[in-house]
Amino acid sequence: MRIVTRVSLLVAAFALFISSAASAQSTLAAADAAKFMGAWALTLESPQGPFTMNLTVSDKSGKAAGALTSDIAPPQDVTDISKSGDDLVLKYQGDFQGQAFAAKITLTPQAEKLGVMFDIMDGQFMMTGVGTKK
Repeated sequence: MRIVTRVSLLVAAFALFISSAASAQSTLAAADAAKFMGAWALTLESPQGPFTMNLTVSDKSGKAAGALTSDIAPPQDVTDISKSGDDLVLKYQGDFQGQAFAAKITLTPQAEKLGVMFDIMDGQFMMTGVGTKK
């Protein structure tokens, strides 16, 4: 009976996690992300060489929203978006070849470009790069 109760609690907790993650939405007003709006090519340097991710920052019902695409990973919606000073910070949970990971992308305005810091698993793997407007 104890095992059934524990399994039921785990299933309920997992369902709550999934529903809260699916309904999560950025609390950052789109106007606060105005200089980041639009489509960007994020060119990152990795140990395997450079690669590019495409980022689109948009207004979704008055809140900032993001979408990432690349040649090596499935499309990723980003709804955890905040500001840290002048920087825009995007956080999401990703999956690459069956391996889940937490990611944070920090975008720093630099004249006509963006400085990009891509942090995976709280500093376990980091990449830097440049974002250019498409």
